Amino acid sequence: MELPLLTPPALSRGSRVALVAPARFASKDLLDKGMSLLEDWGLTPVVHPSTSMRHHQWGGTDEQRAEALNAAFRDPSIRAVWALRGGYGCTRLLPALEASAFQSDPTWLLGFSDVTALHGWASNLGVASIHGPVVGTMAQTDARDVDALRTLLTTGMRSPEQGAMRVVGGNLSVLYAMLGTPYMPSLKGKWLLLEDLDEYLYHLDRMLTAMGQAGVWQDVEGVLVGSFTGMRDNTLAFGQKTDNPFGATPREILASHLKDCEVRWDIPTGHGKRNMPWVLG
Repeated sequence: MELPLLTPPALSRGSRVALVAPARFASKDLLDKGMSLLEDWGLTPVVHPSTSMRHHQWGGTDEQRAEALNAAFRDPSIRAVWALRGGYGCTRLLPALEASAFQSDPTWLLGFSDVTALHGWASNLGVASIHGPVVGTMAQTDARDVDALRTLLTTGMRSPEQGAMRVVGGNLSVLYAMLGTPYMPSLKGKWLLLEDLDEYLYHLDRMLTAMGQAGVWQDVEGVLVGSFTGMRDNTLAFGQKTDNPFGATPREILASHLKDCEVRWDIPTGHGKRNMPWVLG
């Protein structure tokens, strides 16, 4: 049985927001920018001691990154948790996250890309989250989407494009990695948001093939196709030794797999300049 959706309360002036690095490490400069941005918005930044750490490419060990998230979930004064950047690493944390603390006092989770894993975890717990820019992409994000994000956080007002639509998903590569796990978001009756970055065209086809064979397209209400940025091909132009093109554009590949779904194309969300926020859950 699907859980009713719990929506965290809107933020008010002075609300405390935890800045976290659940995937790749965050530089001091990025932390400083995040704190300045929140202060400019009249919010209070909170940084866990482990958030400034580094372990290989990650922002600390799995245990340290999970503890930074759990500490924020346990703290009733923290009303949002915002990822500083994406990269890779969020899926590694999912078994260590404290569902009871998160559900008992829901906190906004905010980010995109690798943060898609955290969104799937939250969706399955019946808690709404926000698919939107990470701190590190705010400077390049269109002002319309920055304004929409601030409005959503402080008023709870969704974009007209979303309305009452129930949406899950995010980054295709991360969702592909979550197939068959307990953390893949429930899809029945939902609109599935998809976007991706820097993948080979045959990788795109392989991921969509797996999604289809897993029954995804039969489960969803429809698919929202965001930006597929910086796609590559097996050609000389992309550093290959010979030309062996896949033979279809990203849109053609997507269309071939989504022919039996209702599809809304060109959603202004993803790794480009446009990254319109969506409430997931």
